[in-house]
Amino acid sequence: MPAPHRSTVTRPPREPGVAAPLPRRTHPAARLLRDTHPAGRLLRDAGLAVGLAVAGVVILPYLPHAALVVAMCVPLVLRRACPWAALITVTVAAALHVVVLKDPTVSVVAVPVVVHSLARWSTTTAARAALAVGLAGAVIGPARWLSVQLEAPSLGSWVTSIVGHGAVVVAAFVVGRRAREREELLVRQERERAERQRAALAERERAIRRAADDERHEVAREIHDLVAHSLAVIAVQAEGGRAMVARHPHRSQEILTVIADTSREALDELRQVVAMLRRHEPGPAADYRPAVGLDDVADLVARLGGRALLRVQGDPGAVSPLAGVTVYRIVQESLTNMLRHAGPAARAQVAITVTGHEVTVRVRDDGRGAAAESDGRSRAVEPGGRGTGLVAMRERVQLHDGTLTAGPCAGGGFEVHAVLPAQRAAGSAAG
Repeated sequence: MPAPHRSTVTRPPREPGVAAPLPRRTHPAARLLRDTHPAGRLLRDAGLAVGLAVAGVVILPYLPHAALVVAMCVPLVLRRACPWAALITVTVAAALHVVVLKDPTVSVVAVPVVVHSLARWSTTTAARAALAVGLAGAVIGPARWLSVQLEAPSLGSWVTSIVGHGAVVVAAFVVGRRAREREELLVRQERERAERQRAALAERERAIRRAADDERHEVAREIHDLVAHSLAVIAVQAEGGRAMVARHPHRSQEILTVIADTSREALDELRQVVAMLRRHEPGPAADYRPAVGLDDVADLVARLGGRALLRVQGDPGAVSPLAGVTVYRIVQESLTNMLRHAGPAARAQVAITVTGHEVTVRVRDDGRGAAAESDGRSRAVEPGGRGTGLVAMRERVQLHDGTLTAGPCAGGGFEVHAVLPAQRAAGSAAG
């Protein structure tokens, strides 16, 4: 009757993030008998010594013979715990065995066992000493036992006996060394694997930190662009409105409307940024407005009430949406800097030129740019960590592999000049 077929069940791979099943609990006695436990190794070695001694005593039950057999087997208990003591003890017992007994006993197996044990678990010096003792015994023992026989042995018997015993000793040594080399290789591979895992974890942590830094920088740029420009427009309208209302009270409604509209738009855009940061939370989708772009620059300039003029050359439709967002942010930050630093009477010229595959943005004002530089200060970086707008603009342009220069002009004023590709791959994050 054929044996029933056993189906092989393949376990599916464990999903990432799912905890591995707990290992099965084993009985303490079973763990004690494992070779990895010190007490377990001692019990296994003692079992080998007792088994070999019992076999030798059963074959030769006489007292002198039994005592020598036991003396040969006792060192096996110490073959891993005390290798040098085991080697010395088995050497002395084997010498007595050769001198007292005329025939070998089963206990001589202890010699290659000790040689194997020292080759596998002890130092190189101890392993070589055990090999030398074993080879010496492989020559002396057969010579002694063959010399006391009634019939003179032939040369072939001498050679066969010596070579056979020596081969057993060498084989035990080689097997022990190979096992040791395999264990060392496994330990080295495990150490290298652990190092690779640590390196991979460290690289993953660095990547996570880089991603978090990039995200923080992006959020900082967005909030800076939104808040700085809106507050600058509100401040300009409020400061100029006080004088205008005194002369023309009927225009107060117009000024308050501009301030209210600017505040409302800034609040809406800040809500979009907050919604973007909380996009991983469950709930209804955020009501996002279309992203700003090149078409919105005209409205941006118009908010300044005649303090800025816009000139656009070329085809704005050739500019990608991502590049359009960057152009808008460059103009927005440049005008914000003008409102904050150039003075109340400063005016700005905004020029956007689309030629071929490039878009050029130039924003120049007639304010106090040169004076700021001569005083040792610049709009790019202010004391106390302020003035990060130009840094944000440069980061945006670099995301498009473009160039940006900014600084005071020789004849007065301040100029921002940026050149970037009109089209950009969809994977770029310019906004």
